[in-house]
Amino acid sequence: MLKKTVSRILDLIYPPSCHLCECSLIAGSHLCDTCRHELSPIEPPFCTRCGESYDGQINTPFTCPNCHQLDFHFDFAIAALHSDGGGKELIHDFKYMRQIHLAAELAKLMNTPLKDSRFRPYLTNGLLVPVPLHWMRQRKRRFNQAEEICKKLSAQTNIPHLSALKRIRNTQTQTRHNRAKRLENLKSAFSMTMRMKARIQGKHIILIDDVFTTGSTANECAKILMQNGAQKTAVLTVLRG
Repeated sequence: MLKKTVSRILDLIYPPSCHLCECSLIAGSHLCDTCRHELSPIEPPFCTRCGESYDGQINTPFTCPNCHQLDFHFDFAIAALHSDGGGKELIHDFKYMRQIHLAAELAKLMNTPLKDSRFRPYLTNGLLVPVPLHWMRQRKRRFNQAEEICKKLSAQTNIPHLSALKRIRNTQTQTRHNRAKRLENLKSAFSMTMRMKARIQGKHIILIDDVFTTGSTANECAKILMQNGAQKTAVLTVLRG
């Protein structure tokens, strides 16, 4: 009750507005209906392994050419939005402009792909695990974007969350590298303590991140999770790059 009262007082002092178009909003939201509908959601048809969207009439499940010869450690990956327009702006401002209040809005967007039937066992025996940042990068950014989204998604879905992974090597930025270089760059970059290992035994893990591009980071994280006793791992992100 106190939290709601404080929120209402702040809304009077700082009237809430849409993050994208700045129109007035009611409390508890940062996107208006118009801007929300103008986002680019990932819709079928898309690859059943990496979640990449394809045009055309494809009525049966398929694996894209990029995944045919790849052996992922995760079961599948899926995202809420394409990496363009308003979605890209939301992630940019959240991640680099420290607009941390957007975490709840981004988590709401992830609720749609979470309805995919493949997530059913993850909803009953699952854990949300964020992709970690190295402590040096997190100190510079002041927060881990994946962890903030993960916490909000956990609160919205009642799926427990656990920061089970640790980034032990401060790798180079992945933006300009191809997939082969990214995989090389990420070798031995993640680890898990014995205490965390005990807590993920037999669990279905949903790995949470802001963007999925080549899948290299997600795959390395899934590898550590599976090696340490997770039953299955899937990847859920806001954007599909």
